[in-house]
Amino acid sequence: MGGEVLSVIKYERLGECLFVTLHRPEVRNAVNFEMMDQLAEAISLAGKDRAIKALILTGSGEEAFCSGGDLGEFHRLHTYEEARYMLLKMSKVLVQLAFLPKPSFCFINGAAVGGGMELAAACDFRFAKEDARLGFIQVRQAITTGWGGGSLLLEKLDSQKALEWLMCGRFITVGEAVQSRFIQAAYKSVTKEEILEMVNPYIKNAPEAVMAYKEMLIRKWKSSGLPDRMELEVDRCAVLWEKPAHLEAVSRFLAK
Repeated sequence: MGGEVLSVIKYERLGECLFVTLHRPEVRNAVNFEMMDQLAEAISLAGKDRAIKALILTGSGEEAFCSGGDLGEFHRLHTYEEARYMLLKMSKVLVQLAFLPKPSFCFINGAAVGGGMELAAACDFRFAKEDARLGFIQVRQAITTGWGGGSLLLEKLDSQKALEWLMCGRFITVGEAVQSRFIQAAYKSVTKEEILEMVNPYIKNAPEAVMAYKEMLIRKWKSSGLPDRMELEVDRCAVLWEKPAHLEAVSRFLAK
């Protein structure tokens, strides 16, 4: 497989990994409806191709991994129904990524805020550039995480730390994220070849055995109703989305 460039996603197979790059650098790789569809396509490809052992996700450019949802596109959504359609669509992508039967890795090459952190939380392992800016800042816009990322964070982090990050909406240093074990390791700068070297210890063994461990985790999540909890999170965010506090926060942001 050579490199493929969709309009807002780039992907290529490097070694035994599918390397997927969010490719909207002009808006800090913000997620829009088109990106949702193309992400789903790339994740599906990783799951179906037996020659692919893992999916690696990163962002285009030097500034951002993902700045969350594209408010330039989503600011037109005002009602519960409109918001829920968008939120549920992307939540399904996060479920697809989290429940991918193969390991997934996120290389946070720059800012990851709001929905960008939700997307990172859906991956199995995360690495981040030392100076990356991180934060679940949705509460600052009078909403919750809306793609299911809050539920994922509570699965992957100590609940007290997760609640602090979600409720305070503050920015988090990469050092703190490493200490909290949300980030596996920090890096200054890496090439794609070096990224493959960092991923190799996780995938070098028999893929059937590696995938069996991922299946154990997926069974746990299914038995605890994680997909249903993520959908409830979507609903709660959609309720808050149409409230004046959120609509006013979005207007202030767009006016900057």
